[in-house]
Amino acid sequence: MTGAKRFLTRAAQAKRSSRRIELKDEFDSQADGHLVEMVRDVAALANSGGGVVVLVGVREVDEELIHEQLATYAEPEFEAFAIERITRGNRPAIAIVVEGAANPLVFTRQGRSGDGIAFARGGLYFRHGAKSEPARGEDVRDFIRRQLDSTRKQWLSNIRQVMHAPDGAEVAVIETAERDEEGRPTLIRLTTDPHAPLYGQIDPDRSHPYRQKEVIAEVNARLDGTTVNAFDVLSVRRVHSITEESRPEFIHVPKFGSPQYSDAFVDWLVGEFEREPKFFASAKKAYLATRPRRRADSSS
Repeated sequence: MTGAKRFLTRAAQAKRSSRRIELKDEFDSQADGHLVEMVRDVAALANSGGGVVVLVGVREVDEELIHEQLATYAEPEFEAFAIERITRGNRPAIAIVVEGAANPLVFTRQGRSGDGIAFARGGLYFRHGAKSEPARGEDVRDFIRRQLDSTRKQWLSNIRQVMHAPDGAEVAVIETAERDEEGRPTLIRLTTDPHAPLYGQIDPDRSHPYRQKEVIAEVNARLDGTTVNAFDVLSVRRVHSITEESRPEFIHVPKFGSPQYSDAFVDWLVGEFEREPKFFASAKKAYLATRPRRRADSSS
């Protein structure tokens, strides 16, 4: 995870909360208010470019619980965080290292804590100094600027690939007969010639119509007495290396949006469970076994 080592060092040494660090001296995973505040801080850090939530005095935290809470309160789905054990002085702590979000996390329902409303439905939160607060105009501008910088870097990388293409490689400019409202080619030519080039694309809203919540609802509707959650789906994707590159028939990741899934993915999940009833439990166990556990202390 990008910047994880730097954030862990700061998490172990920080004296107070800051724009990148949220210190929580009291945390009870059984207290709904504490979970809601943690979700707010994770979302605010992600929207602000990344950081770390430090749960002081806590030895363990359920990663599945955090995924569930984020899926319950915020969209799009967000998985770019890692849980690490650290030491602050002589006290144990848990560091939730959060990467910057590619798409802003927005709250889809109200969250309440002991102090009242932690965030409202439709709220967009960022870090302002040591606090997670509703967005200001400058926050949105900074987020857009970070995304533009990321896009420019990707463009430059693509240009370098073209410049270093091997001899004989060609760059093709294709004229298409049909385009969608955003100007993207949609016409697909079917051919039995295995060497014929294919240009264009299938509309992903048709080929991959489901968001993660809808995948879960579809799978649960078809399972007999068993329910799965967001962490189960995440575990399966990680253990079976399901990405847009490896299984494009299962998942599509828009440039500005949350992942979309196909009927084929739903069918595959249900089929694997019917073949092996411990499919989801085994995937979760295998995924948790691979999670890195690093330590950081004041001397790191």
